[in-house]
Amino acid sequence: MKIIIGLLKLIVLVIVLLFAANYFLSDKVNDYTYPIRYKEYVDKYSRQYNVDRALIYAIIKNESDFNPYAESNAQAKGLMQIMDTSYEFAKKSIVLNNDDIFDKKTNIQIGTWLLSHLTQRFGDIRYAVMAYNAGPENVASWINSGYLPQDTNYSTWNIPFGETAIYLDKVMKTKEIYHKKLQHN
Repeated sequence: MKIIIGLLKLIVLVIVLLFAANYFLSDKVNDYTYPIRYKEYVDKYSRQYNVDRALIYAIIKNESDFNPYAESNAQAKGLMQIMDTSYEFAKKSIVLNNDDIFDKKTNIQIGTWLLSHLTQRFGDIRYAVMAYNAGPENVASWINSGYLPQDTNYSTWNIPFGETAIYLDKVMKTKEIYHKKLQHN
């Protein structure tokens, strides 16, 4: 009987320790997994272009995992994975202080401006996120074809590009994590 009581006490102690470790370490793991970096630039361009900071961080996290020198197979570059065509489009519309697409400040400025432009064009942040990934003409075509009814949850949409469906889901979930983090900062 003493052995059983001893084992039960041990099990309770292990459970308590696991909960305590989760409580005390979850913030540290979360800070590492979902960092807040380049805050000065994110805050500045979030205000300037009226884009939610949590969305900017979610895009950076999912596009480059905060690697300012990231370059995709499709030749997207930097923190927010800016394509050369998007860069040229942005240069015609906004004043850039630097021509280096890998420059953190410049990359965040262009990416944030692009998110603002896409949100204004489509009137829905979910459409803007998809257009950031798949291109605005594809998203416009999907809307016109009835694939993306605005009054429904995006998880029910019939998004023709599987990669874009996954991307949208990841960005929206990451955005919610950053919303919670930013409320505490």
